[in-house]
Amino acid sequence: MSSAISRRSVLQALGIGTVLAATGASLTACSSSGGGSGKALGNAGKDLAPWPSYIPHPDAPKPELAPTEKGVQPGFTSYPKDLKQSVAEKPGDGSKVKVWTITWGAPPKSKAKHKLWQALNKELGVDLELTVVPGMEAAQKFAALVAGGELPDIIAVSSSLPNSTELIAAKCQDLTDFLSGDAIKEFPNLAAIPTYAWKAGGRIDGKLFKCPVERPRVGHVVSANVELMKSAGIWVPEIGKLTAEDYTAGLKELSGGKKVAMGGGNAGAYCFNSIVPMFGAPHAFSVKNGKFETQLGTDEFKAGVEQLAQWYKAGVFPKNPDYDSSSGFRSGQAATISGPSIGFAPDATAIKDGFTLDNVRPFKPSNGARPGHWFSPGADYFTVLKKAPKDRIKLLLRVLDYLAAPFGTKEYELITYGVEGTHFERGEDGSPVQNDFALNGDNKDTLGVGFMACGQQVLFLPSAVPGAAEAVKRRHAFQTEIVEVGVSDPTVGLTSTTWNAKFNELNLFKEDEIKAIIQRRKKISGWDSMVKQWKSKGGDKAAEEFAKEYEAAQKA
Repeated sequence: MSSAISRRSVLQALGIGTVLAATGASLTACSSSGGGSGKALGNAGKDLAPWPSYIPHPDAPKPELAPTEKGVQPGFTSYPKDLKQSVAEKPGDGSKVKVWTITWGAPPKSKAKHKLWQALNKELGVDLELTVVPGMEAAQKFAALVAGGELPDIIAVSSSLPNSTELIAAKCQDLTDFLSGDAIKEFPNLAAIPTYAWKAGGRIDGKLFKCPVERPRVGHVVSANVELMKSAGIWVPEIGKLTAEDYTAGLKELSGGKKVAMGGGNAGAYCFNSIVPMFGAPHAFSVKNGKFETQLGTDEFKAGVEQLAQWYKAGVFPKNPDYDSSSGFRSGQAATISGPSIGFAPDATAIKDGFTLDNVRPFKPSNGARPGHWFSPGADYFTVLKKAPKDRIKLLLRVLDYLAAPFGTKEYELITYGVEGTHFERGEDGSPVQNDFALNGDNKDTLGVGFMACGQQVLFLPSAVPGAAEAVKRRHAFQTEIVEVGVSDPTVGLTSTTWNAKFNELNLFKEDEIKAIIQRRKKISGWDSMVKQWKSKGGDKAAEEFAKEYEAAQKA
């Protein structure tokens, strides 16, 4: 397949070529032969590689609060006492490993000054040569990376990079023989990554190319200041027991002056990811008799948007479009904030003992539907490897295996907290408490290693956070409840050439239209016309492709 895809076609697919930039042509049009077409990279009619076997690491500590197959995270109310080594031998051979990854924070200091970088190199047995790019610039930088020709050994890619499938198939290593089924036992930390994360990466041409960076299945949530919610009479921690009307009245009471009821503004299209599912809307698409229909065409989705428009008119959102939602919530100014589930630990740590942190349960919607919650894919970043001889690929996988060490192991502690005495000291319970040296830049976030690989995310807060154990228990209880009404995105793991090429455009169009209606710049009466436009821009074509892939996946 790789020889059938020209470098020019890959560059065009990534938006570098002028033809695609001007016309938005499909990958089929820029392939040098049929072997490189989008159809060939799909899975319909192909032998599908088995997903990697899921094998929890035998030396990982047992959580006090158990995970579930539905997506509840493992919870730890205390730091493990006896940390074990999860990797038997040093992964590397002293060679240089070039990496392209991202950060959502500041870029790292030079390797000569970055103590954690040096420590990781020593333990990995390789010389990591890291290129760390800002997350907001990833798509542009990725295009430049491809244009440069020679790829690094390890590349972190996101699910939203346009047209990356063709590049991966052409230039990256097919990992099927290394990871499929029981073959993954050679890499025990990778084997401990739940199956849903591997499925989120999907297959290409029936094969496995991506190693997932696992994320919680519980997606966007509404986090709450319990004391403020109680003051307005709307703290009802039970699904469907509070009406939308009563919830709205409470939000109005919590708004005005410097107070903000919902600390999510137009940057996230007014929290639609966490509110619209409460009206029973499907996640991305609904599937009926094998046919995919967009969520936008449902009465439930429209009802959710109408509710958000009513709240905007009532003034429950920040008036300032540049309002800092995180700071507003953590300072106790905002009663709620909407965001991904992974924000639990940063929020709990930052608010200290200012208020009780918990999550809003879906209210009983005004349309009478069964309230729901949208699951996340389970991974939205993945690692791919440049093609190389078998021994080299195994070395690179051993590096990723080390970085995927589970919580409560020596490797995890080094990656996450650094070196004791240099980056952290022990708290009363033995948990690491990072110092200013680590918090001010000498950490894994600046290095971007968390986007190369990681073990399953867990619920844990160090004892330095007041009420840490109780906060973990509350979050675990919420997840246990919310997964029972969880709704999955049926496109996760499926390949659609059109969706891959058009996702960012379609998503931006959708969110812009949602914002326009909520802000009352457009009327809800024009919703159906908007849906038709969305479909014509590629939504219908993507739905057809997903249907074919879905049928193939059901036969696997």
